[in-house]
Amino acid sequence: MKIMQILHGCNVGGMEMFCINLANALSVQHEVVFLGSVVFEKYLSEQVIFQSIDIKKSRNNPFFFIKLYRQIKQYNPDIIHIHKQKTIKTLKRLSYFLSIPQVVTKHDMQKKKAFYNLDYAVSISDEVKKTIRAKKIFNIYNGIPYIKPKKIDISEKFNIVAVGGLRKVKGFDELIKSVSFLPFDFHLSIIGEGEERGSLEELISNLNISDKISLLGFKSNIQDYLFSADLQIISSLSEGFSLTMIEGVFYSKILISTRVSGCNEILSQNLLFDRKDMVSKMMDVYENYDTYKKDFFKVKNKYKEGFNIKVCADNYISVFKSIISEK
Repeated sequence: MKIMQILHGCNVGGMEMFCINLANALSVQHEVVFLGSVVFEKYLSEQVIFQSIDIKKSRNNPFFFIKLYRQIKQYNPDIIHIHKQKTIKTLKRLSYFLSIPQVVTKHDMQKKKAFYNLDYAVSISDEVKKTIRAKKIFNIYNGIPYIKPKKIDISEKFNIVAVGGLRKVKGFDELIKSVSFLPFDFHLSIIGEGEERGSLEELISNLNISDKISLLGFKSNIQDYLFSADLQIISSLSEGFSLTMIEGVFYSKILISTRVSGCNEILSQNLLFDRKDMVSKMMDVYENYDTYKKDFFKVKNKYKEGFNIKVCADNYISVFKSIISEK
């Protein structure tokens, strides 16, 4: 099977890394052509055929439109897999000139008109599915490649780790405020980078807890930090199906989360909390650590195998074959 994946954007975040990892996994048994920004190329397997597209050009730019059409015709894929709304709108126009089936994966909870009136769509969670209108919707959980973790020295205190881009939606400001009320000795490491770094640094300074919190920026060995920490926390306001949650299932001793999409489906009620209860939940974990560890161990046993990128890729192949057979 010849699969073409198209990904607009020039930032390498969680969603982009999922698309890249999926392309790499699919390329083991199938021919994969990846159209995207040059920033993605270095993460792709040598087996993936990479073609750059100028993501800075408007979808109304005729030169962009013509080049994309020619790239698709050059490789003549069996199916086109799309990930972002800008590409959806462009491909809808190209559909008048192409007879290649297309499927869209929606990765977030935002309601967008581009995800209405589709033929085929993949939802990454039950809640994300509610934001899609398509003739046929398939549910496939995200996956990641497993990397064997190593024990590292973080701190002798109770170590809490949070992972994600430094953006408002991740709720790191509320997390920082909440940990400032903890009565026990702790250290919080936040892994990720983004536009909120300055305001978060100012908040940490104002609360006078600079010795208790580290903004670590990007790390290539997130698995080692999660494996070595006592607790992982997701404080997000919204998620589609968090790759950080999957990393937690693979590597963390305990993961607790706000009631966001994905986590709602996977974690037990005891591992979920309302934002207003963040302080009391962290205190309860600290005081009843073994209970929470056993609870999360059940989650790990249930989902760990299914969250491997190889399983995810196999599920996508089944969907692709189903769509192609209908055409």
